[in-house]
Amino acid sequence: MKQFNKKIKLFGLLFCLIASSAFAQTRVTGHITDSATGDAIIGASLLEKGTSNGTITDFEGNFVLNVTDLNAILVLNYTGYTSQEEPLKGRSKVDIALKEDNGLLQEIVVVGYGVQRKSDHTGAVGTVKAKDLERIPSATIEQALQGKMAGVYVSPASGEPGVGAIIRIRGTGTLNNANPLYVVDGMLLDDASFVNPQDVASIEVLKDASSTAIYGNRGANGVIIITTKSGTTNRKAVFTLSSFYGIQRIAKKLSLANGTQFAQMYNELPDVDTLPNPERFGAGTDWQDVILHDAPMANVQLGANGVWNKLNYNISGNYFNQEGILKETSFERYTGRFNGVYPILKTLKIGANVAYANALRNTVGGNIGGGMYRMPPIYAVYDSTGKFSDPTKFGQSIGNPAADLFYKNDQYYRVHRWVGTVYAEWAFLKDFNFKTSYGFDRHNERFYGFEPIFMVTSSQLNKVEHTTRDTTQRRTWLWENTMSYKKEWEDVRLDLLAGQTAQEFTYKSRHTIDEILQPDGEAISEWAMISYLARANATIMERYLFTASLRADGSSRFSKANRWGYFPSVAAGWNISEEPFMRGQRVFERLKLRASWGITGNDKIQDYPSLGTIKEFLYSSFGDTVQQGATLVDYANADVRWETTRQTDVGLEFSLFKGRFNAEIDWYKRFTFDILSRLNIPDYVGSGAFPFVNAAEVENVGWDFTLQWRETRGKVTYNLGMIMSPVKNKVIKLNEGKPEIFDALTSQGDFATRTVVGLPIGAFYGYKVAGVFQDQDEIDSSPHFDKTAPGDFRFADINGDGKLDGFDRTYLGSPIPTLTYGFSAGIELFGFDIAADFFGVKGNKVVNAKTLSRFDTPNWETIWYNNRWTGEGTSNTVPRVTNGGPPNYSMSDFLVEDGAFFRLRSVALGYSLPTRWLSNIGMTRARFFASGTNLWTKQAYSGYTPEFPSQNSFSAGVDYLNYPMAKIVLVGLNVTF
Repeated sequence: MKQFNKKIKLFGLLFCLIASSAFAQTRVTGHITDSATGDAIIGASLLEKGTSNGTITDFEGNFVLNVTDLNAILVLNYTGYTSQEEPLKGRSKVDIALKEDNGLLQEIVVVGYGVQRKSDHTGAVGTVKAKDLERIPSATIEQALQGKMAGVYVSPASGEPGVGAIIRIRGTGTLNNANPLYVVDGMLLDDASFVNPQDVASIEVLKDASSTAIYGNRGANGVIIITTKSGTTNRKAVFTLSSFYGIQRIAKKLSLANGTQFAQMYNELPDVDTLPNPERFGAGTDWQDVILHDAPMANVQLGANGVWNKLNYNISGNYFNQEGILKETSFERYTGRFNGVYPILKTLKIGANVAYANALRNTVGGNIGGGMYRMPPIYAVYDSTGKFSDPTKFGQSIGNPAADLFYKNDQYYRVHRWVGTVYAEWAFLKDFNFKTSYGFDRHNERFYGFEPIFMVTSSQLNKVEHTTRDTTQRRTWLWENTMSYKKEWEDVRLDLLAGQTAQEFTYKSRHTIDEILQPDGEAISEWAMISYLARANATIMERYLFTASLRADGSSRFSKANRWGYFPSVAAGWNISEEPFMRGQRVFERLKLRASWGITGNDKIQDYPSLGTIKEFLYSSFGDTVQQGATLVDYANADVRWETTRQTDVGLEFSLFKGRFNAEIDWYKRFTFDILSRLNIPDYVGSGAFPFVNAAEVENVGWDFTLQWRETRGKVTYNLGMIMSPVKNKVIKLNEGKPEIFDALTSQGDFATRTVVGLPIGAFYGYKVAGVFQDQDEIDSSPHFDKTAPGDFRFADINGDGKLDGFDRTYLGSPIPTLTYGFSAGIELFGFDIAADFFGVKGNKVVNAKTLSRFDTPNWETIWYNNRWTGEGTSNTVPRVTNGGPPNYSMSDFLVEDGAFFRLRSVALGYSLPTRWLSNIGMTRARFFASGTNLWTKQAYSGYTPEFPSQNSFSAGVDYLNYPMAKIVLVGLNVTF
């Protein structure tokens, strides 16, 4: 590691000594902002009138342009704003405010290590701007992205407050970690949970290899670039205040059997003491009402931006609080941010983007959700003596969920996190720019759990009071040095970039119980990486576009022989609408064809795969003494190398009807190879520590469609949008020693998924139900399992051998949607703004694993009560009530349900007061709004929601009864003064 640090210091020194003098020019500098909000405009286009000399603004809205003289006129353009001419009149520094015009799609896109004109861009990029985030407030960045972009699938990881979401960009391309890379103000991160959405200026999602290859080994799963708000040039500080308050309620409540229905079904179980007179139990207790409640959420944000003593700054502070709909759960977060730029010289500036987050997430121990679902409705919360009621007569594994809620609610996660970048940027020799930046991420997390002594039943108790404390530290630093060269000639625009980066990550964790360090309670891990990158963009005659990039990454995770990976990309575009033969036609306002190819990698694997690792543990018994020992976790494989993705993309962009209608259509093929997979080794080796090998291959082929209509008629502006993303996922190859991978274990010991060649990752696997046996004669004349009785499932003999066994299991569907789609609509008139977003998925299945508990549970859903088999001819779809054993417990398509849904993701109504009303009280903007989230969903799935978390790609789409989803209604205001 010392040699590594010496190397990066040497490379950094070489970059800092590249040039020694600046060349004086007729230089104009300035800052471009939004006239209404004062926010900096990233990527606004400036052109010296009568010439081809131009530039675009940077991440802070600043620009530098060399002009012929100081009497020139600047022409400014930015889509969505009115074009404007600004005479210099001898000024070398100008600050310009653009007025919104509600025009075309965004003209500028943020790309890796810079910004680029959309007309010049050859890749596939989706964009969400600050205004979109403001209309529908969200707690996290991930929530804000759902249904906003084609090819970007966002699924909530849980309905629990403070828990993020799962994002998949253009399908699932690996058997391992498929999460995208986040880049927040230039800092490369694995998550953006610390980011307050109200601090965000724009979010760009890089989807194709031409866009992501510049990030090399971390770009295979896509890249999400988050740019936070920068300061303005206002000498007087501009303050912003945003606040909202809302109420959450469970989005869908399950219809469970009441007390009478439960007693009737319970009496049908074999070998039980029946409950006489079931009608005496009446409606009973709906335990969902006991455990769930309506919960508030609130948010307050205060920000300031302006200029102080040449320091361009943006400062914000935020407080967010969300109680969970499951009692005793909550999430509280404080965030603060400082973004600043200080010009030391006309050609030299320094800056910083620093954020702090302090978050507290309260959770509850025990299986509260499962208890809420399974607790018998014939019981009240308390018995006649005032103690928690005891349901163990109806299942020893069932505990009173209200008792768990009372005794196990002292559990929380506390996070302190600092993330930021500091940088210096030097413009020299007219067209060169050098930037050096240092990024850091200091992430401290602590878990505290206390459980007192208590006893509800013989199986729901805690005999010894104990306290659990877990601490985790993550430390990351990133040093980047880049040099850019931008030059424009009469018919050629050239943009070159070269750079070097170095990054190091360390991880430490500690696990104690009652202040005693556990034998396997400490873990330390670290990795380091050094990289070189280069990119060239050329635009010829505004028609012909070319992009090429190359990144080389060297990682400490791999052996010396496989340490380096190389990730190239090439792309070309053709602005057909700029061709002479297109002049005079009135159909296309814009027409562009583009294509790209590139290679990216995936480094989201465990550390030290090329080295053997061991782990300490207890329970090695020698005689009567328990000893501490160690076991091998992974065998070494020095040949392990990068997972690699090769992607091809062909895209068409066009604009019709004078720019009112815009469309982007992309076809892509992602082929991922050398995927890390475990290699089965013989039992005689004496260990189950299977080594990693590069063996698997996965393919995703799909389309991205983005369509938008936006028009202004008088004082009315309206927009309509649609996104659609069909995709097919298929496993091409698995490790020869492991031709199938089973996962997603059910409560009855079956695996719900099986990954094999030719099918999607994590495909569902089991028996097909052919009906319900009505009598013993049917059983005797058909293949069946032992102990099958009338009222049990009849399974299909798939291979036709006259018997039922594991060879009759088959493919039952995939958890991966084959289509995601969304619709949006909005209108602005007379100060009012209305917006709505719809989102849906099709083609996927889900496994209702909690269904297995219906066969012997102390409660059932009413659909079971109404459709169960109770005698010959009563049902051929739902089996009898049983209390254990096959065949009804076996994994089958009876557990597999349609996972498709269509949801009103969000709707909002806002009203902005006229500016003439505000000027007398010192305000420039005041908007009041009301919004709703998840208000309506159409779904076939019988559970709470068909969206639920998964531990890995193999177990996606399996519902183990997770935290329910909430619908939210809130009101708020946005004020600028």
